[in-house]
Amino acid sequence: MDIKCKNCGQMIDENDKYCKYCGYLIPQKEEEIPLSKLALQDKVQESKATIYEDEIVGSSNWSFADLAVVKEGDKSSLYSKSVVYTILCILLGVACMIAAFLCKFMITNNMVALICLLIFMFAMIVSYGFALERYYNTKGLKNLEQDKITVKKYGFKKPAEILIDGYVFELVIDKVCPVCEGDVIGDLHIEKIEKKIVVVCNINRKHIFQIDENAFVSALRNGQIEMRNKGKNKNQQSK
Repeated sequence: MDIKCKNCGQMIDENDKYCKYCGYLIPQKEEEIPLSKLALQDKVQESKATIYEDEIVGSSNWSFADLAVVKEGDKSSLYSKSVVYTILCILLGVACMIAAFLCKFMITNNMVALICLLIFMFAMIVSYGFALERYYNTKGLKNLEQDKITVKKYGFKKPAEILIDGYVFELVIDKVCPVCEGDVIGDLHIEKIEKKIVVVCNINRKHIFQIDENAFVSALRNGQIEMRNKGKNKNQQSK
């Protein structure tokens, strides 16, 4: 197929690399490289990860019958305890650092010193992780608002908690995603998106359900939501 040279206007073959009349370099079409199966899955998951406001508005409400709450305790004592744990974790990390230093420079046996150093460094890293988690937990407890669901993000957890009359309750979902089909069915977590509290599927983030905070608080106060003991799952409760 003939095309017109962009430089001189003469007709040339589209497969030519140079214009035979003026020597102009013909831009070549880039071959579209097909996505691998893994790259295609990543692209699909990326599109699922983004939740838009209109999707939240159009989503259905989550049934309170599929929600349970665990009473954590009163806010003031939980906050004080969390502050103490944070300080203890920091002190433990400092102690581990000092012990590692002493093991390195005070013990004459290099092999023993190295083993002790590795042990104490590992303990220090663990202590730092606990301290960081306790810090965010302390911050989350401090920011809890009355009758408002707060989704805290720290460590590997995303607990959804609510403060009612000075007591902290954690929201629990045992049910799997009712929209998922096929062999893979996602579990659910509570998330805050665009100032709205929603239940989101871990497998497909387009499966979204809203939680009406005001209706939830009213149902919780009226005893219409299952109350669960701390540290016990649904199966243990039913026994």
